[in-house]
Amino acid sequence: MIRFVLFLFALFLNTEICRGTVPEEILTDLQADNGFTLTKTHDSLYFLNDWRLPYPVYRFCTGDVNGDGKAEALVGVIKSTRFYPEKARRIFIFKLVNGKKVRPLWLGSKLGGILKDFRYVNGRVRSLEASSDSLYSVADWQWSDFGLKFERFLIHRTDKATATRIFQNQIKFYQ
Repeated sequence: MIRFVLFLFALFLNTEICRGTVPEEILTDLQADNGFTLTKTHDSLYFLNDWRLPYPVYRFCTGDVNGDGKAEALVGVIKSTRFYPEKARRIFIFKLVNGKKVRPLWLGSKLGGILKDFRYVNGRVRSLEASSDSLYSVADWQWSDFGLKFERFLIHRTDKATATRIFQNQIKFYQ
């Protein structure tokens, strides 16, 4: 029943469940077709299968990030880190072990700029980032031996509205 309600709500928002942002008030149990389930216990406690996530979650999507032919889960969390003590949006990437157990592949503390959002697009992680001078960029990141490696900017140092439209694939960009 919950999956059906989430599906209807996603259609209403024109958002895909496994790739889109889901409003916090209905994010209680999301299941991807590839073995990952994100369960909300309360405002700042989630479980990705058996992995405890004691942080607010703002994004959940899946895709083959590292090119091994198996889907990984990308989870956006809001937390501080040892090197960046201010709470901010981070990306965690998880893999499935033995088809059920979730283990971290990468617990990212920072990409290039101030992370605003991300999504999985054609084997890459696409980020919407801000700079300290309030300009925005959209970048593609590809898996490297340990973590995400910058690949290219789709647009760099532009206004928020333009960057957001490119990030959401609402307008074409040219390089």
